[in-house]
Amino acid sequence: MKDADSGPRRKERLSIYLSKPAVASLDALVKVENAKLPIRIDIGEGEATLYIKKELPKPSPPWTKLFTALPSVPDDAFGSTNSVGAVLIYRAGRTFLLSFGHGFHLIREEAVERDFGLRVTLNSVEPAKLRSLDKASYDHNPLNSRTQSSKDVDIFDLAVDSELEMLYAVTGASKEPIFGSHVTGRDALTVMVDINVTGIPNILSSALTKYSEKLPPEFEWVDNVNRVRDQDERDLLDLYLNDALAGAAPANIWLGEPEIVDWETQIGYSFDLRANTPRHVVLELSDLLEYLNQKGTQLTVDVLKAQSVHINNHEFQATKSWEAYRCLYAELSVGSEQYVLRNGSWYRINGDFVKKVDAYLASVPSSSYVFPTYSHDREDEYNKHVATVDPSFAVMDKKNTTIGGPYDKIEFCDLIQNASTLVHVKYYRSSATLSHLFAQGNVASEAFVKDEEFRVRLNPKLPAASQLLDPKVRPDPSKYKVVYAIATSKSLPTELPFFSKVTLKNATRTLRALNFQVELATIPVDPTLSKKAKCKPNKSAKVG
Repeated sequence: MKDADSGPRRKERLSIYLSKPAVASLDALVKVENAKLPIRIDIGEGEATLYIKKELPKPSPPWTKLFTALPSVPDDAFGSTNSVGAVLIYRAGRTFLLSFGHGFHLIREEAVERDFGLRVTLNSVEPAKLRSLDKASYDHNPLNSRTQSSKDVDIFDLAVDSELEMLYAVTGASKEPIFGSHVTGRDALTVMVDINVTGIPNILSSALTKYSEKLPPEFEWVDNVNRVRDQDERDLLDLYLNDALAGAAPANIWLGEPEIVDWETQIGYSFDLRANTPRHVVLELSDLLEYLNQKGTQLTVDVLKAQSVHINNHEFQATKSWEAYRCLYAELSVGSEQYVLRNGSWYRINGDFVKKVDAYLASVPSSSYVFPTYSHDREDEYNKHVATVDPSFAVMDKKNTTIGGPYDKIEFCDLIQNASTLVHVKYYRSSATLSHLFAQGNVASEAFVKDEEFRVRLNPKLPAASQLLDPKVRPDPSKYKVVYAIATSKSLPTELPFFSKVTLKNATRTLRALNFQVELATIPVDPTLSKKAKCKPNKSAKVG
């Protein structure tokens, strides 16, 4: 007889997932068609079932001894290869899935709570002893990135923006002895612990307790954006999304990777794996729309959930696949609530966060200057028109100045009025155009104050009345005003997309910290131009 508790114990890597409450059947949790017949095992008061991957050739990796030490698991159950995998399902109130080796391939991702490991980790780590985090922005230009440190650091030393980025994964020093020295959380909770199989239930119980706790003060900002858990509410949001997808140009909806990808090992993306199907270098909603149109299929939530997006390697084989719904990014307003769709999950923006942003923007004064009506096809034409009808303005549009770094060359501003009012003009088409506007004003003004070389290169391009007597001397920002002038029929800033508001707030806060004055101006739009823009087809325009 084998004794599960006999022999020396070694540290085991446990990857723990929590099942969604509504998922009841084992078939809905595990791809049973890819597993051997399940083995019932006794490791505690709960019900435990072990699924082992099929077709396993030699030698078995060391972690299999965790289970073959049990009388109910045969010594040869795992076959013999390092690619062996298994999933242990443990039910005791809630249902947990533990993957071993390559067992994660057996788990149905849609059946697990996506932020389980992250929340357990945030409630279990030392806030000043973090090593790594994965983050994603949720504005118009979603970026997935990972930052890590070779020593223990605070979360903000890992360069996270608490207002424009969402945490996906964190690794840090554990303050809970039961989880070992370090803990990692994403969808799964990953720990390295010195236990045998009978110790697993205690770890699962502790993890569930941590998952249910309120986040500590250091991480409260993570809840600025909350996952929508109620199924009825998610279904209702999908109905609103269907309405938005049926529109001609859903500006706040786009397609993108739901997680970090390795660009060096792929040639692009496809929506099926047939040889004659185009592979796209980047994901674009317009490409998916074209693919579905060719099939005579309308873009809906159900279609997105059934449609696959494949990463292709250089041999046109799929190295990873997602359902298209997971690749869809959306920002919707429903009544007074704001929602974001990321990675197949809906998030509600925290009401206090919304109020905080709106309250700050209420302090940004509106410009008293009445700008001419915007009725031009291009912004540079409008800028020239303004300077023609009002000689107090000088055009700076297209006069790029080298700054170095990631921005290379930038426009100092579009217009200068009376030598000291720096006007940045943008015709509002989408949240992307606004973020570009706010970034331009922020970066250019900061360089003007902080970068002597930038001022030296800029000075000859300034109108005579605005040129600095000595560009090497730091100018006084309090004598300058930055104006964000937006051509739109919307009410500013109240009707801006929410994350455009956040970007504007952060840009304004930075400029004020430098002691610039900041104003917001609404440029009236010719109604004829507005109708023309809505009706005229533009096949080259990208959606999102």
